[in-house]
Amino acid sequence: MQAQSKAEALARGRAINIRNRITAIICGCVPAALLAWQSRPTVGMWLAGLVAGLVWANGFEYAFHRWLLHLPDSYTGKGHLLHHASLGLAEEPLYVNLGGRPLWIVAMFVSNGIPVVAADYALGWGVAPGMLVMFSVYFVATEEIHWRFHLGGWLPRWLQPARERHFVHHERPDGSFNIFLPVFDRLVGSAKDTRLLK
Repeated sequence: MQAQSKAEALARGRAINIRNRITAIICGCVPAALLAWQSRPTVGMWLAGLVAGLVWANGFEYAFHRWLLHLPDSYTGKGHLLHHASLGLAEEPLYVNLGGRPLWIVAMFVSNGIPVVAADYALGWGVAPGMLVMFSVYFVATEEIHWRFHLGGWLPRWLQPARERHFVHHERPDGSFNIFLPVFDRLVGSAKDTRLLK
């Protein structure tokens, strides 16, 4: 970690955050638009795709955070360790972005999009456009909510328990891998008790 002012780190971290969001929107919505133009999904297919995409994105977030970001001695693990180690420091804004850099966002979308599109094509369900859009929305929401958990900004009251659960993850990084919507944490029993903070 380099020594720099909090203001410089905030500006650089926010710039990374904005580039990542733009990349996520392009990577999800452009292929979704092309697929929708080709397949002409119905409203029902869009809705089913959005719901399936929410589940898919939440499961991906859980798996990515649990097994890739916490993989010791790996590139992703070392980068995420900086996030945990910078908590409360001036450099913290540089390491809050879960996606890293735009190239990693592209890789995430390719690794998620290929199986979604292939399965959708094979099964003929027509839900891939909605799933890709939802993956973009979920990624953008997760990055922004995570930023606000760490660095401030307005959040609805219903997200306060998620914020507390997230900081329990920082105290005990063996659970609570979903950032704000702990669906998979609850399914696999890895949600941590927020009473640990008290």
